[in-house]
Amino acid sequence: MNDSRIEDRDLLRQEDVLSAYRLKKRAIRLAMISAIVQMLAKGIAGFMTGSLAVLTTAADSLSDFLNAGIAWIAVSFGKRPPDVNHPFGHGKIEPLGALLQAFVILPLAIGLFWQGINRLLTGTQISSLGANIAVIVFSIVLGWWTGRKITSIAVKTDSLAIQGSGLSFSIDAVTHSGVLLALLIVEITGWVEADAYASLGMACYVAFQTTQLAVKAIADLLDLQIPRRYRERVIMELEEHKDDFIDYHRLRTRRAGPEKHIDFHLTVCRYRTVEECHRLIDHLENAIEAIIPQSSVIIHMDPCTPGSTCMGEEICDLAKERTQTIPESDWPSHPVGGEAREAEREQHPYHD
Repeated sequence: MNDSRIEDRDLLRQEDVLSAYRLKKRAIRLAMISAIVQMLAKGIAGFMTGSLAVLTTAADSLSDFLNAGIAWIAVSFGKRPPDVNHPFGHGKIEPLGALLQAFVILPLAIGLFWQGINRLLTGTQISSLGANIAVIVFSIVLGWWTGRKITSIAVKTDSLAIQGSGLSFSIDAVTHSGVLLALLIVEITGWVEADAYASLGMACYVAFQTTQLAVKAIADLLDLQIPRRYRERVIMELEEHKDDFIDYHRLRTRRAGPEKHIDFHLTVCRYRTVEECHRLIDHLENAIEAIIPQSSVIIHMDPCTPGSTCMGEEICDLAKERTQTIPESDWPSHPVGGEAREAEREQHPYHD
């Protein structure tokens, strides 16, 4: 592959990254605006009415704003193209940001759980929400809508950092719904423990969702393979061209945030020219990168082996044609395998 083709593919990959970045920026702006609106509404209502519960939910909105800020930093660094020190790009910054978001959200779960235990032990009475109910309903609707919008962008861009920001809003919608339901139960039935049990249930839900986010982030940092649906796309593309090569093997994939790295070996007829084989490889690499967003594909070419992957020179028409026109190579044969590696190490020892 010549330099101009490599540069063209690099430019196309960077265009995919920038296109996804624009969507992520839109999601983060929405998250920040929604968090500020909710924080102001809850803060004003809480100070005016003296409601500690509403002021606590205002602090939750501040947490959402901080999570959006973490996501902004993560996706801003993640969109940078590969450089000398990071030849595979900066995609792992996003799962690192998502892991940090999990650590920001987790104290909320611990606080909710502790609050529920404390209320069960002390039997603390709850005052009616009164005028604050409108603020909580407003926050539920806005938080649910924001979380849904952000999560849809996270799925489209395959971004854990954006997913973490959307998760914080979805959690707020659930926790506020639980608070509202519990207070209504207290108001109607007088069963004050309902608020405490709701707090415990919401704490478990928040902890479960946050743990899932952290596990996904850690898996990305540990080079987990790309999702199954993308691997199936690679195989489908290869199946469409199965008449152009003999087989493929050693298919490996790994994630680096939203970026996907794919490489495999392709066995081709030993009598095809290097140019012919590279045209095929160019096409496959471009096709796979086109159907898998933010991907980078490297294909290693293997010649067929007589008596193994080769169908036989007596049967192969290409072999019959080209053995008459292509002279035998006088290049030296280089051994491979364990013994060859040991010989190389003896000739070129490692130096600390």
